[in-house]
Amino acid sequence: MKILIQHRHYENEISGVLTYIHSVIPELESRGAKIKTISTRQEQLQKWLNLILWADVIHMNSNDLLFAIICKTLGKKIIIKYHYIFYQSTHKNYEKMTFIPRIKAEFKKTLPKANYPLKWKLHTAIKWAKLAARISTAFLADYHTACSDFLGESCAFPWQVHTLYNPIAVKHQNILKTPDQLSQPYKFVFVGRLDRDKGVDILLKATKILQTENHQFQILIIGDGAQTNELKTLASELDILNSVHFLGKLTNSEVIYKIEDALALVVPSRWQEPAGYVVLEASSVQTCSIVSKMGGLPEVAGPHSWFFENEDVEGLASCMRECLNNPGSAIERGLLSRAYVSVRFSPQTVAQQLLDIFYQGNIQKTKP
Repeated sequence: MKILIQHRHYENEISGVLTYIHSVIPELESRGAKIKTISTRQEQLQKWLNLILWADVIHMNSNDLLFAIICKTLGKKIIIKYHYIFYQSTHKNYEKMTFIPRIKAEFKKTLPKANYPLKWKLHTAIKWAKLAARISTAFLADYHTACSDFLGESCAFPWQVHTLYNPIAVKHQNILKTPDQLSQPYKFVFVGRLDRDKGVDILLKATKILQTENHQFQILIIGDGAQTNELKTLASELDILNSVHFLGKLTNSEVIYKIEDALALVVPSRWQEPAGYVVLEASSVQTCSIVSKMGGLPEVAGPHSWFFENEDVEGLASCMRECLNNPGSAIERGLLSRAYVSVRFSPQTVAQQLLDIFYQGNIQKTKP
């Protein structure tokens, strides 16, 4: 079996798509598959043709319409995986819809108002063109997968989208973490972009509540973004800078070390996260997660994590309070979460699921 894996990223780019691809390739090769990859952003058309002709089956990881057209013209089967939200404008305040109502809602949501400048109206046309390209690519694919049940459902296609999780390797499964091994005071960690969608301000306000109760702890905020200065100002206004540390960008190994030393990872997202990979990274090092009930976060975090409603500052503070009052329980939840991801999200499991799809004799769109 010769498999060509397509993506649209640069070689050294930090991307969940590339993390997925690099995780499954060794497992696929260990099962006898021959693998080649192509970035349709970097490579020239001639290389596209050569590699498509070489392959038995194509595994796409982006909505690249031209690439899909060439694959189908050359008689190749396409297995596509969705990693990101499909509908940009109607996803934030998500409602379950079937395909045609979803398209209508997306179209209506993007309509420019009469007083919009011309450049904004032209940008609307660009949005529609991109949506048309995504839909056309979807119709060309023979088999559809997504990185979470939520993301697959949100595509609202008239055919089934199967879940193919992003894998995570769990190391040191025989080493058990204890509260005594964590540095003091206990730490909560946020990792991600610093913008409104990620809800870091919700975490800061919850921190204020706990600080007024005289709890001793630290907040580590890893990442940067457009809201960095605004969040620092908010932390100053809340008078919590003695508990909050903005660490900026760190290397992946540094991030994992900070997460492993934390009492819990906090993911207070406002937007519908398809499948937050940092939650899997936390579980892999026996750190529990506190996540908002948004998108695929509860699904990826698993049944042993803590959950709170979107925008619920008091709810988040309550989850953090439970961790601080009973750190042993937080560690136990981390252990159970590690067991959860070691089975459900293992590279071996995902690779075998993918091969099972590839070896189907008649790959076709499947109806729900």
